[in-house]
Amino acid sequence: MAPRWSPKPRSLLSRSELKASGVHSRRLASEEFLEVIPDFMTPSNAPAELQLIARILQRKAVPGAVISHITAAELLRVPLPSAHEYAQAGMVHCTLPLAKRRRAGARVVVHTRTGPAPIRARGLELSSPIALLCELAGMLEHDQLVACCDQLVSMATLVRPKPSLRGLRRQAEEVGRLHGIKRVRAALRDARERVESPKETELRLLMRRSGFAEPVVNFEIRAPGTGERFRLDLSYPQLRIAIEYDGFWHSTDKKRHRADRRKDDVLHEMGWRVVRASDQDLWDSTDFLGRLVHLGAPMRRGALSKRSVGAARAV
Repeated sequence: MAPRWSPKPRSLLSRSELKASGVHSRRLASEEFLEVIPDFMTPSNAPAELQLIARILQRKAVPGAVISHITAAELLRVPLPSAHEYAQAGMVHCTLPLAKRRRAGARVVVHTRTGPAPIRARGLELSSPIALLCELAGMLEHDQLVACCDQLVSMATLVRPKPSLRGLRRQAEEVGRLHGIKRVRAALRDARERVESPKETELRLLMRRSGFAEPVVNFEIRAPGTGERFRLDLSYPQLRIAIEYDGFWHSTDKKRHRADRRKDDVLHEMGWRVVRASDQDLWDSTDFLGRLVHLGAPMRRGALSKRSVGAARAV
């Protein structure tokens, strides 16, 4: 007896294609397959990736749809809370003109198109940066939206040509009455270029709310003698104070740990003082803020006094 045919892992095929290859209707109705968009099935044990799902949705299932909202954000590698990511939410978002709006299955959310024209990225039509930020504004908190802005204007952005923060701010002022635009404008005011991770954003906003002066983002130094280059997450270069965020991988990845120690050695040799912050410091910031006060980190005019900041509550 010949073995039964099965599709390749992570493939996405229409019902007619699967039937033509010998897959019986009973198998299609079983837990072996998952219908992620109308009429298109993927193996449940090795499902298709989001980019393929979005491409098939745009080209075949819902022609003319623009991939939008959290789906566009994930494809552009804009930081999202894990609950919104496709792996957990299992939903694909797209946008159509009001006259063409239609239902597209239980796992596809179809929105009405408004705002600026879409962009082309990763072989797909996606919401433009300003439209995307407005779409996310109703789903994310302010700091999370700022982290999205930071990513869109970073060196790692997948948007081409690379948008500038000044350009996005100008577009946000010119776009008019777009739903969520006020929150986007506020987020763009707090956004910065050269940011390399959402945790850098969170740490910087924590410091600002606690009364500290705006730190420099990813200031670059060169080690004397060796010429090694290092970027400091946040810093006050004139005072030689460096603030570094250490994620979980900084202690579990031996190579990363050695690099951090090397950076600290170079900074100390050059007269810098280093404050390393962790997730715990973001949850309870009292000790972290106290260390900054002790080192004499500058305060903003009209902000809390240094004594009061030392007792500031976690933000």
